[in-house]
Amino acid sequence: MHSVYFATTNKEKLLIAQTVCSKFEITVEQASADIDEIQGEDPVPIVKDKARRAYELLAKPIVVSDDSWDIPALNGFPGPYMKSINSWFKSDDFLRLMEGIEDRTIILHQMLAYYDGDTMKVFKNDIKGKVIDKPRGKNEKSPNMTVTELDNDNGKTIAEVFEQGEKAVAERYLTLPDAWHLFAVWYKSFSR
Repeated sequence: MHSVYFATTNKEKLLIAQTVCSKFEITVEQASADIDEIQGEDPVPIVKDKARRAYELLAKPIVVSDDSWDIPALNGFPGPYMKSINSWFKSDDFLRLMEGIEDRTIILHQMLAYYDGDTMKVFKNDIKGKVIDKPRGKNEKSPNMTVTELDNDNGKTIAEVFEQGEKAVAERYLTLPDAWHLFAVWYKSFSR
C-alpha cells in the first residue's frame, strides 16, 4: 500500500482525493498547512509555489491542489481568483455577470502538484460545464457551486451533488475524470 500527504483543510477535496486514490491502493493522509498563495493569472506557478511552501512547512512529500475557473465569455474570469470572488459574491452576483450572454460555458481547471524536495510534478484536468439561470442547492462558502453545472453531473449543480452526501460524492469521483486519477496512475509507478 502506498501513501501520500495532501495539504488541505477542505473536507470535500480530501474526500475526493481519498476516494480516487483508494482505487489505486494509495492512502491519502491530511496534512494541515496554512499557506499564503501567490497571485497571478497562470495557475501552474501558483500550484507549484504552493507545493514548495507546503513541503518547506511540513518537511515531507506533499500534494496540494488549486482550482482555476474559466468563463470564456468573460475572458477567462475569475481564473485562480474564485476563492476570493466567492467571499465577495453571492449567487445572484454571478448570474448578473452572465445576463445577456449566450455562451454560458465554464471550465474548471483542476490543478494538483506533488513535491518531495526533488521531484515536482503537476497534474491538470479540465471539466466543462455551464452557468445556469437560477441558483439551486445550498453552499454559503462557495456560491458559484449553486449556479454551476458540470457536464458529468446529470443536470445537477455542484452544490446539489454535494448535498447528496459523502457516499454519492465518492461514487461520482470513482468514474468522473479528475486530476487525482492522473496523479494516482503516476504516483503508483513513481513510488515503487
